[in-house]
Amino acid sequence: LAPQQASSIMKVLIVAVALFAVAAARPDVSHLLGQQHHHHHHQQAYVQPPAILRQVQETSEQGDYKYSFKTENGIEATGQALLKNAGSKDEALVSEGSYSYVGEDGQTYTVNWTADEFGFRAAGAHIPEIPEEIRKGLEQSANEPEDDGQYREDPNAYDRPQFAAQQQAYRRF
Repeated sequence: LAPQQASSIMKVLIVAVALFAVAAARPDVSHLLGQQHHHHHHQQAYVQPPAILRQVQETSEQGDYKYSFKTENGIEATGQALLKNAGSKDEALVSEGSYSYVGEDGQTYTVNWTADEFGFRAAGAHIPEIPEEIRKGLEQSANEPEDDGQYREDPNAYDRPQFAAQQQAYRRF
């Protein structure tokens, strides 16, 4: 090897070894914390997943689907979706279903849900309801015809008196 090549290889080797040493080094700071040096490895025990007692899945080429399943630990779920207004500009996949599970308190909790062009909505006895004042405000906002969610600048927005002096200053140049 030429001296320059050997020197380059040596530099790369030194940098690689230094990077490895830095990456592998783990300083012992237990004396700073006033603790004895112990290696504790917390491992979670493997938990066997619950057996599926029943499972059904059906799909169609149009995108419709149905599913349901039940497990040995009390989890149950069902769902279905239908294509609404197929082929039109208002086409939407409407999904609905429910799921239930047994909580740590032994009580069964059920959630009914819907997902459509208006968003995802879930309801259950354990899920808090939206406060009445907020619900009314949302309904009122949604029913205002002048607010379709699109931004439209007022063409006369800058013809107001507070902007007149600034406009005169710009027109001089």
